[in-house]
Amino acid sequence: MIDNSKQVAALMLKLKTHLPIPAKPTDILIRQLREQGTKSLNISPDSQIEVTDVMYMGDEGGICCALKIINQEEVAFVVSITHLRFLKTNPFLQNIRTYQTLRIKKLAKRH
Repeated sequence: MIDNSKQVAALMLKLKTHLPIPAKPTDILIRQLREQGTKSLNISPDSQIEVTDVMYMGDEGGICCALKIINQEEVAFVVSITHLRFLKTNPFLQNIRTYQTLRIKKLAKRH
């Protein structure tokens, strides 16, 4: 198993009660969006993003976030929480970073 179900449930509850949540894209997310044909999308590491919903996509997908990119055309995105950077003011930043770090390490071991 990649994820700890109790950790996921607790983090999801915290996140859902504080939506929308401000975030920033990682370089990997920016690259993936551009490769998927969203080149017209004006996104940079400083772009403002709002997490509008969170869902669990099973052990393989992990916690995923529905996004709204501020000041951009209305395009729906759902991405792994590991592809987002959260603001230092987020009260759950440590919980999020712990989940992100553990998930990335476990996925790396698997592949």
